[in-house]
Amino acid sequence: MHTSAFLFALGMAFGCSSALAQGVGAAAGEVTLKLPGGGTYIGTVTNGVPDGKGYFKDADGMQYEGEVHMGQRTGVAEALYPNGNRYKGEWKDGKPDGNGTMTYMLGGSYEGRWKQGVRDGRGIMTFAGSGRRAEVGFMEGERVDIKSSVPEPEPPKERYALRDANAKIGSHFSHKISTSAIPLNVGWEQLTPAQQRIVRDDFPALDEADEPPYPVKGPQTFFARLAELGGKYQLHEDLRVYVLIGADGKVVSVTSIGIEDPEARRLAGVLAGLVKYKPARCGGQPCQMIFPFNVRLSVTY
Repeated sequence: MHTSAFLFALGMAFGCSSALAQGVGAAAGEVTLKLPGGGTYIGTVTNGVPDGKGYFKDADGMQYEGEVHMGQRTGVAEALYPNGNRYKGEWKDGKPDGNGTMTYMLGGSYEGRWKQGVRDGRGIMTFAGSGRRAEVGFMEGERVDIKSSVPEPEPPKERYALRDANAKIGSHFSHKISTSAIPLNVGWEQLTPAQQRIVRDDFPALDEADEPPYPVKGPQTFFARLAELGGKYQLHEDLRVYVLIGADGKVVSVTSIGIEDPEARRLAGVLAGLVKYKPARCGGQPCQMIFPFNVRLSVTY
């Protein structure tokens, strides 16, 4: 999917502002530069180097608009990340540093101190699903204001694989469709606490006692059907599917991003919408929240 369409989809579905979601044309006194790696810069320069104020659009879809100091993204700026997260605040040497607010694609936000791109210090968290606000503390990206009862996941000793049961003629080896650090064919309750932590880590604004939504029988069926779709359309692309799950466990909406073929992109969303989900839980009660599928469409053997 082209960058402009990618940003349009985010803007329509999740309310991104037009300042970053639309193209920026060079005004008087500005220049347009092609950057190494395929990015673009539009803004002021000093001796041919980005300096002052400008707009960066990287090859991966990352966008930055604000202050620039001799080529470095330093100062006050707003950024839209490829995963849909949005940051507004202070930057230093290309990373959030100082005071700033990150609004997360999967719900919730954090407003507070940052250091070298991670949450570090005190701030206010708006938790996903419930919208509850509370003061929190971080050190190098880890919460320190609470003691977690959920164990940190250890590096997985094995990876779980989903395989195609239909091997090619002349072969006794099934194709490996997908690999994961957690089993793909079980629901939330069947995951170990450490495996649940791996899933929870994808939700930056989830309260400690809350649960994210999750496929009732795991994501295996979706991945298997998606592999068939990828084979039919010969897809070798990254795909993000965001499924908004209501408090009743029903699918409210689906947004697919990343496949250039519009019909294949639509069908990927349909497949995600057919999955049965358990709802998220906020404060012990079912609540509405987004569940993400992040997939790299390729087949290994």
